[in-house]
Amino acid sequence: MAALRSGARRDADDPDRASNIMDDLLAGLGFLRELEPTHINMGNHEDRLCGLTHSGNAVVSYAASRVLGEIEDTAKAMRAKLLPYDGLRPSACTQLGDTLFLHGVLYNVSAARDHAEALGMNCVFGHTHRVAQEQARTQRPVVGYNIGCGIRLDVGYAKSRRQTLGWAHGFAFGEYCDTATTVNLVTLSPHYRLPL
Repeated sequence: MAALRSGARRDADDPDRASNIMDDLLAGLGFLRELEPTHINMGNHEDRLCGLTHSGNAVVSYAASRVLGEIEDTAKAMRAKLLPYDGLRPSACTQLGDTLFLHGVLYNVSAARDHAEALGMNCVFGHTHRVAQEQARTQRPVVGYNIGCGIRLDVGYAKSRRQTLGWAHGFAFGEYCDTATTVNLVTLSPHYRLPL
């Protein structure tokens, strides 16, 4: 994304300099192939790619279109459903039992609660990089589960923001039937290590 948004920088010491787009893309697609998901939620970074396909810079527009095409082709080859980054709309969500799964869009320390309130259902998402489980302030009990992030916690752009101290790695697991879902939330930080 950095290469497409600001152009590949020549200064090797520039902290914002772009890495090789293809290497980054292939690493991400390799991760998807290894994980073999049945559903892939597009996120805010893929949404930026969609916007860049309409760039006035023909090279940027072409590159963004190719990256999106590679993601779509990989999802199709894996027979995974690719869900758009479409805010809190139903098209952005997958429902299992009584719980919605989405990338997430709201970003604050109460995002888990706010997503559950906005959707009116239990929900699992990861947009804010925090691990959290919060009860919504609604008549019917609904819960938001924020699964955290999958990035380095010391990433450069996070060092000057106090809120990033709350970032953590985590995941959700559970089981579901037609009417209900059980969600378990695990925090893995500071390292990816499953609980024994």
